[in-house]
Amino acid sequence: MKNMNDTENKQQFNRLANYVGEVFSELKLLGSWGGALHLPMFLQVGYSYVEVSLLDEKCLLVIDTHAEKHETAGTIKKHKKTIAKNFTGHIIYVVEDITSYNRKRLVEQRIAFIVPGKQLYLPFYATDLRENFKGLKEVKANKLGAVAQQLLFLHLYKKLDKHKPAQLLAEQLGVSKMSVSRAYTELDECQLAKNELIGRQKELQFSLQGRELWAAAESRLINPVRKRVWVNRISFPDQNNLRIEAGETALSRFGMLMSPKHSVYAVNYKEWAGLKKLVQLEELPGPYDDAIMIELWRYDPETLATDGRVDPLSLYMSLNDVNDDRVDIAKDELLEIALERAL
Repeated sequence: MKNMNDTENKQQFNRLANYVGEVFSELKLLGSWGGALHLPMFLQVGYSYVEVSLLDEKCLLVIDTHAEKHETAGTIKKHKKTIAKNFTGHIIYVVEDITSYNRKRLVEQRIAFIVPGKQLYLPFYATDLRENFKGLKEVKANKLGAVAQQLLFLHLYKKLDKHKPAQLLAEQLGVSKMSVSRAYTELDECQLAKNELIGRQKELQFSLQGRELWAAAESRLINPVRKRVWVNRISFPDQNNLRIEAGETALSRFGMLMSPKHSVYAVNYKEWAGLKKLVQLEELPGPYDDAIMIELWRYDPETLATDGRVDPLSLYMSLNDVNDDRVDIAKDELLEIALERAL
């Protein structure tokens, strides 16, 4: 829609305006946005820009001209920040089609968007109208327990042997057989997997895979971090099974951030009291210069860890309570990489 005089572009805008008018309010065309010339070239090429008036407020439609690339919500958020430096008003992302996963992420990050004929999400007007999306069956929003979450992540990593007896899975995760059985039931009740009796053995059957499974499960996932404590760096044992990198330290190892001032490690909270007593750890009241942060996890971080750092999906969930734009962008990129590998 770079040239509003083109017949095709006019027709595209009219379709968009008709949809917005039907479900919300009249959309008035103001014209092409001249500010696009001040944007980096990749943003000039990747989008068309149209100024409109909606409810007597000036808005900028940022129309994705390469929707087949399926830009991530994190990428769109970064693009929006750059565009916002040159436009004072509401910015609305427009795309012809969108995956259910990306739609969910845009809503979570409160990024206004329109999928003509399907959904209009304008958080600044408290509007979220959906049409024609076939969602998953509504079920109770129960949170998964720690063991169920580990099983789900193992499946996404393609490391879950569904034929493996519950007893062996319990040994692998360091939990009881009863805990694994309960996890099977949780996943079944949340409609994320079916707990089926095959012969004489219960097995998990996942109908969804990759991004679809993540989108269905994310609202039920827990933050693995139960508590964070500060300890004296010198008093913390230099053992590989204890020095499992977590938090921003792990994020930096994935190449997403610079290394933080204070190293972060994860420990199973069930082992913390015994570890403190065994090695006489010195807890500190805050982030002193010689401090490191220890995250006490609800499940053993070593179970899913690779190369001395916590797994990407657990890391993503562990950072959900961190209020930092740098971390938000970095963890979204990390999630994209993890889900790409899960396909």
